[in-house]
Amino acid sequence: MTDKVDLIVLDWDGGEALVSCLQSINAQTVKPSKLIIVDNGSTTPTVQRLPKKLIEVPYVILRNETNQGFTGGINRGMSEVKAPFVGWINNDAALSEKWIEKLAPVVGGEGKIAGAQSIIMLDKQTVDGAGIMIDGGTFRQIGHRQKLTSLRQVSQPWGISATAALFRTVALNDVALHGQILRSDFFAYYEDVELCARLRAKGWRFKIVPEALTMHRGSYSAGRLGLVGFRLRVRNRYFVARTHKGVGEVGKLFREDMTLASRELIGGHFRYVMNRFRGILDGFKPQRPGVARRG
Repeated sequence: MTDKVDLIVLDWDGGEALVSCLQSINAQTVKPSKLIIVDNGSTTPTVQRLPKKLIEVPYVILRNETNQGFTGGINRGMSEVKAPFVGWINNDAALSEKWIEKLAPVVGGEGKIAGAQSIIMLDKQTVDGAGIMIDGGTFRQIGHRQKLTSLRQVSQPWGISATAALFRTVALNDVALHGQILRSDFFAYYEDVELCARLRAKGWRFKIVPEALTMHRGSYSAGRLGLVGFRLRVRNRYFVARTHKGVGEVGKLFREDMTLASRELIGGHFRYVMNRFRGILDGFKPQRPGVARRG
């Protein structure tokens, strides 16, 4: 198995979180064949920030001079993947030591399993997500902010989160668009939902592996996008619903946004109201899958 799993870690000034992520990869009971670090336009290049001899597995660092978003960074990393399985790991995620050992046999077992994820935790007791579900016309993280002890186990979710997931490389290549795995126009947020929709349309399915956990600091880098990131989160939901029939409903997404905008208005969060409406309007503009769009 040591020659079968490549890992991609996307970094944007990750700091201490990146060190923790890389240490968790060093500690894996099954080592990856290669670690691909994509420096996504960090102010100080990743290679200059890493402590000497921190990484204990074969690795390569690719640098984008500007931030290409999660989509552009992962697409760049995928160009280096040679193994039959590839893991996408956020720089603010720390894997349990048996992450590869537990996930790889699941992804490699059944012929139509495209990928699997562990349960992602916000802390030792609180779940961040255990897969993606379609609910009430929108898409949500299963078990978000529930206690782990009360989580209802879902072994085969509708989709999986790209925060920390292991994919079958051939499945990703099966749904590539113009040679790219992720739609670059999404830039960040909900790109994993859109990917899962494409995979499901081709008959691929997903699994949750509860025996493995991932600790997630929660948008450690992506949070730096501020209101731009907020607009992207709003906009990209409409991109998904307009592209994939049955994966979200535009009308229900709009009603949900109106409810949230009302709360923001009452709370005096006028910048969020303005940017929510801008995100909605952007969500109805023509989509350009081959062009990176930050918002």
